[in-house]
Amino acid sequence: MTSEIWRVHTEKVGSLEAFKSERDMESFLLNNSAILGCWDPEAASSIPALMRDQVSTLTDNMGKGRMDLVGIARTEEVFELRIFELKNVEITEPAVIQLDAYIKGWGLQESAKEKVSKWIMALQLDDVDESDVQKIVNKPVGVLVGPKFSPDAITKAQSLKIRGVRLARFKSGPRSEYYVIIEDQVGKVIESARRGWSWQHLIQRGLLNKGDSLAICHEDNTLRATPDPSTLAWYKKKVIFDPVSMAMLLEKEKEIAAKAADSNLKWPSKALESLKKSEGIFLSNATGLCYLAFGGPTGTYWVPNWWWVHEKTGQRLDLLVNLFYERQASEAEE
Repeated sequence: MTSEIWRVHTEKVGSLEAFKSERDMESFLLNNSAILGCWDPEAASSIPALMRDQVSTLTDNMGKGRMDLVGIARTEEVFELRIFELKNVEITEPAVIQLDAYIKGWGLQESAKEKVSKWIMALQLDDVDESDVQKIVNKPVGVLVGPKFSPDAITKAQSLKIRGVRLARFKSGPRSEYYVIIEDQVGKVIESARRGWSWQHLIQRGLLNKGDSLAICHEDNTLRATPDPSTLAWYKKKVIFDPVSMAMLLEKEKEIAAKAADSNLKWPSKALESLKKSEGIFLSNATGLCYLAFGGPTGTYWVPNWWWVHEKTGQRLDLLVNLFYERQASEAEE
């Protein structure tokens, strides 16, 4: 028989509070952009803050507006432009309508789009060329940030596909330290930025072995590669082509270069140099080389998992990744 003695003491250690002003909130987020998903967990080296403040734009009725913050966030394997509207009081339906007007007016303000495009290019994000930047800039996502959301605001935001994040500060009484509470209220802002996988994740769960071959095919052409052993823990996946595949691609070097020049793509030249040195190439770039060399498979380079097959099991890579997420979720519940 086990006996235990407990002493229970209830003590208030602090309380939630909103930021004193929107400017206060803005300053805090500019210095902590990862809180709103504006970071790149796959970057091999540090890059400038992925957020800018007070960007001028138009509203949908051609009125003038000023967006509190714009940021670049990575979700899965793509980047997206996020337009943030900050409120230090409860977010109600008018705030949702205001942000919706900014998003609709964004397409009418070429000067703002050009300014943001130049900023994104200056970040030198992996796999992002000028054509990619245009896609990012032309499809912004609206995100509301505040300490509380009214039910009407949540309903309206869901109907307009606007996301929302609850942000408040927790002040610890004994030491006067501030902590931040952040929760997704509408859609996914936080989780999507932190959701990712590496070759090591698949290996640890028995879905892949270090030397396993992955294949990508188009018509009669098949390229094979293995996970780069030096970057197994990276979220930015790299692969190394086998000698036969390397020779097949280098035979098409002139065609690849010509197509890259026509589309103003800069990454193929770097990828070809890495190929010649038998170095690892980002998985998305490896997919892109196959497309430029052989005309397919079609689809975005940024989400290449669909096109690669794990030869040992015959499973598509995207299905293996889904299995990893399922097992990860199951482990979290246990």
